[in-house]
Amino acid sequence: MKIFTAVIFLYVSLLNAQTTSIKILPIDLPNRPASLSHAISFSCTTDYDPSQCLTSVALLAKVLERYPTERMGQWTFVLAGSAHWRQTIKQLGGDPESPAFSELSARVTVFEEELFETADSRQSMVARRFGLPPGSILDYAVTHEMGHAICGERQENLAEKYGLDLRRGIAPLCATYRKPPNAP
Repeated sequence: MKIFTAVIFLYVSLLNAQTTSIKILPIDLPNRPASLSHAISFSCTTDYDPSQCLTSVALLAKVLERYPTERMGQWTFVLAGSAHWRQTIKQLGGDPESPAFSELSARVTVFEEELFETADSRQSMVARRFGLPPGSILDYAVTHEMGHAICGERQENLAEKYGLDLRRGIAPLCATYRKPPNAP
């Protein structure tokens, strides 16, 4: 299996972009759900335990199959080990407490390993932070990040509204929640 380097650009501001790279291994998912778009691919960072990676990717695919992944087009989901998560996110100027982020121009969403842990862990803390019941954080993170991906939405609050639509079984109508240019 070849190791690839994924370059993820996060725009810290309109004028100042930072770049980081992570080494990833592409994952072929046996028993891929039929309803999951074939334009969706999966990878894990090289610090993610290989056997756990396959288990986590299968869990992610099970969550994704409930949603309209075909609307995302070509998209890669990367599962990243937790050991360096906070440090990497801090370097990128993001929220180190967030368990996921998407880079729209690279068409990549990165999920922290903790989202897939079954033991009571950081999942509980993240769920409390977002006011979610235990065990729902993976579905929440997936739909929120899909709100970014499907609608090309950079704003967190709007991506969350589109994610909520997905969780309610409603296909998001992009730009629905934006105020018209002349609105107060």
